[in-house]
Amino acid sequence: MFEDALPKHKIGCLAPLGVIDNGAFEFYRLWPQGCMAVMISVGLTEFSSMDVERAFAPLDGYLDQLMERGVELIIQNGVPLPILIGLEAHDRMIAHMRDYTGLPATSTVNAVVKSAREIGIRRIVVGNKWSDSMNNSLATFFAREGIEVCGIANQSIAPKDFMKIKDAAHMELAYELGRRGFQDHPEADGLYLGGGSWLCEPVAKRLEDEFGKPVICNETARVRHVMQMLKDWTPRPYHGRIFSTP
Repeated sequence: MFEDALPKHKIGCLAPLGVIDNGAFEFYRLWPQGCMAVMISVGLTEFSSMDVERAFAPLDGYLDQLMERGVELIIQNGVPLPILIGLEAHDRMIAHMRDYTGLPATSTVNAVVKSAREIGIRRIVVGNKWSDSMNNSLATFFAREGIEVCGIANQSIAPKDFMKIKDAAHMELAYELGRRGFQDHPEADGLYLGGGSWLCEPVAKRLEDEFGKPVICNETARVRHVMQMLKDWTPRPYHGRIFSTP
């Protein structure tokens, strides 16, 4: 008798950081009604390949817990983790997640680069809190989809430090980095505003309105990519170009 109150889709999410706040807030603000996030934190504490290996050592245990909750797809959230371990290690991890669970599996970085290609971006500028070496690795993921990273607007900040930044200041930083990226690289077709610890989608919308070019952030890319994988994607004429493009 309660069918109308049950979730339509249960999405298993491997969240990167120890505290889950803005990610959950944006999930329930942006995803279609009836979608539920089933989140497990892997507890990344620093941007290093060694810490990624530590965080994902219990991967099969995380997957077991998500399957117990009846998820129908699993996504590895957070772009820093894949770009710290590289393209090939990322692909092996996603393949293992799929083979171990028998469920569709993907990642935020896959969602971002595939969504960028689908909405017509061929040259992209990136704005984020990551190091130059991390952004060089990110460029290899974009290159696989035929997209050139033509510029970087970054301010490298460690997780232990950016988690202490207040939301309003974090959004101002995202806006300034995105604005700098567009101003310094007018040749870019669009911008990727990376990071899930800040409330990014309102900033992306503001930058789209200001510069007239598409801006991708993690949550909007995840919605588009995952709902496509679940064969339940419907374009919505708001929240920017990535939601309105079929």
